[in-house]
Amino acid sequence: MPFDGFSADTIGFLHELSFNNSREWFASNKARYESAVRDPAEAFILSFGAALAAEYPLVVYDTRRNGAGSLMRIYRDVRFSADKRPLKENVGIIFPLAPGKKVEVPIFYFHIELSGCFFYGGQHVFPPESLGRYRAATADDRTGAPLAAILSELEAQGLRPMEDPAYKRVPRGYPADHPRADLLRQAALGFGVDLSFDDIGRPDLVGRCLRAAVSLRPLIEWLFAMNGTAA
Repeated sequence: MPFDGFSADTIGFLHELSFNNSREWFASNKARYESAVRDPAEAFILSFGAALAAEYPLVVYDTRRNGAGSLMRIYRDVRFSADKRPLKENVGIIFPLAPGKKVEVPIFYFHIELSGCFFYGGQHVFPPESLGRYRAATADDRTGAPLAAILSELEAQGLRPMEDPAYKRVPRGYPADHPRADLLRQAALGFGVDLSFDDIGRPDLVGRCLRAAVSLRPLIEWLFAMNGTAA
């Protein structure tokens, strides 16, 4: 199925879900979810995934519906959460660029929510072994200065940082006045672009996300080098 954009009912479904977040309501509206959310999401996965593979051959994408595919399941895991709403009120599509836990490797990610839509590239979580390497690479002028230059260039191109600092202070072992103190406070690193509801309804959404992915290549390559792997 070709990707023609997400429909107005994609947003309409999420809007109604936000007022009716129950398994009973979803059971009555499952066919609508499939036509308004799942089907166009799967078309986007196949179309964007194929385009992305030409630029990033290691990208992983598929349309499995068991939680292992690119489209995140609508059901929430509420076992350890105070929020017992059973359903996610957003659409998340992830494209890992390496083996491993999806959020702990460099990724591209597409997101739809009532509060906004965006396309993201980066690494959403630095696990402990990666966090140590990240800090060392950021503090070292030979690798940290190029990272700062990459991020400045991305902002000049209209992309914005999408990960807030995880720490109030520079971590122990690094000077508080380090020239990249702000980056040393990060536990994740990613940039991206905000998208409007009109943007996600257009067939050229694939091309727009691909252009952002290509622009993000210097950051993705830096993250791979930091992780000790090849992009």
